Amino acid sequence: MNKKIDIMEFTAENNFTSVTRPKNLSSQIEKQLQNAINKGVFSVGELLPSESKLVEIFNVSRGVIREALLLLSAKSIIEIHKGKGAIVLNPSIELLFDPFSSLVNYKCGNKGLKCALETRIMIEPQIASIAAKLRTEENLIKLKRCFNDMEKYVDDNKMFNYHDVEFHKTISLSSGNPMFSIILEPIFHFMQTYYMQTISDLSSNEITLDFHSKIFQAIEMKDSEEAYSTMNRHLAFGLKDVKKLFTE
Repeated sequence: MNKKIDIMEFTAENNFTSVTRPKNLSSQIEKQLQNAINKGVFSVGELLPSESKLVEIFNVSRGVIREALLLLSAKSIIEIHKGKGAIVLNPSIELLFDPFSSLVNYKCGNKGLKCALETRIMIEPQIASIAAKLRTEENLIKLKRCFNDMEKYVDDNKMFNYHDVEFHKTISLSSGNPMFSIILEPIFHFMQTYYMQTISDLSSNEITLDFHSKIFQAIEMKDSEEAYSTMNRHLAFGLKDVKKLFTE
């Protein structure tokens, strides 16, 4: 349900500031509304102030307000419902995936897979160690399901790699720190987007499955040292194969 909005309450807390009158007026308002959403002034599922209230807050025309809302809608930050208003959406990390993948591919060139694995080997062993300490039974059930699906599709590279990634995502979620997922998921997407076939050609599904089995066992037993060590060996093994691409 939308909260009753007191315009003076917003302006008194400096959530919004006056805007100038150049061509990018709607862009300035869009940025201020986005900042307010990021600060939690408006919660997920909550309606933004009505167009008429935003006109009053910013002292601009209704057309400028509508353009600002359309800019937010284009970013999937809000969803506009005719006759109801603009609803704040749950931010999705997926919005970053394609721009991130394109940027990494541009910056790293043909060494993108190597750079991605080097980054993962610096982060994921520690994540596995934390997950072993903090995982819940629910995390363990999901992790086991991912492993079982990897076994099921061991002869289907596409499905095997999909559940492989889901296994690693579940470990990052099991750590209890959402920042790990924010960092890793775009990297996984990049690898799948540009290097899926390369990964399939380089790796043995049976070897990967064996590493994952040992990682699962360590997390199940809450053995943080073994989880760290096995994840490190797993990623180092993959990185060693990738480096061969640059020496052959």
